[in-house]
Amino acid sequence: MDQLYKKLKRKLISLELKPGDRLSENFISLEEGMGRPQVRQVLTSLSDEGYLDILPQKGSVVTKIKKDVIREATHAHLVLEQAILFELVDKRKTGEELQIVKEYVDMLKVIDKPKDEYDMLMLEWGFYNSLAKESGRMYAYSFLNKLDADMYRLSFLKYSTYNYNTYNSSLNAWENTMMEIKLMAEQLYNCQIELLTMICSNRYNSVLSIVDFLEGIYTDYFE
Repeated sequence: MDQLYKKLKRKLISLELKPGDRLSENFISLEEGMGRPQVRQVLTSLSDEGYLDILPQKGSVVTKIKKDVIREATHAHLVLEQAILFELVDKRKTGEELQIVKEYVDMLKVIDKPKDEYDMLMLEWGFYNSLAKESGRMYAYSFLNKLDADMYRLSFLKYSTYNYNTYNSSLNAWENTMMEIKLMAEQLYNCQIELLTMICSNRYNSVLSIVDFLEGIYTDYFE
């Protein structure tokens, strides 16, 4: 069941399963060689996270991306992550190493380039999860699951749309993310909370600034 859950969630986030697409419990059961109760449980989990609407006698339908949910999610993330950054700066001021964050940033440095946009967004969000783990708040994002369905899909659209260089001097979406993470790691070690909160704010302001533009390109994906 876990394998099917991960497979479907990846397809939903990467928009291989597009908003408005219908998922047949019977078809998935036959294709995966899995009982319908198990398939139903997976679909229910994905519905609870905001990726699907389960309609009586009609099956499961992939939800559209909602701009009001994006706005709510950006505010919630900003408040949460700034609080985490304050905790980590206080921890750093005592002389403690931020080992989890360091290991994650070091791992990113050896990646030449992720193989696709899905991996890019997972690596990006993984950094912010490493901040939560470092502060002892590894479950801090669990209550945002339903909001993050739209955030993840918007992030995928960002990478698939902006991950190229218009000019040789410009940064593509992944390069911009790497620069942002590098700056945040440096300022954490230097205990520069003002700069950290500014970088964090800029991240979510940029999310809000591209929503309307992406909606104009992918009209059918948005509600």
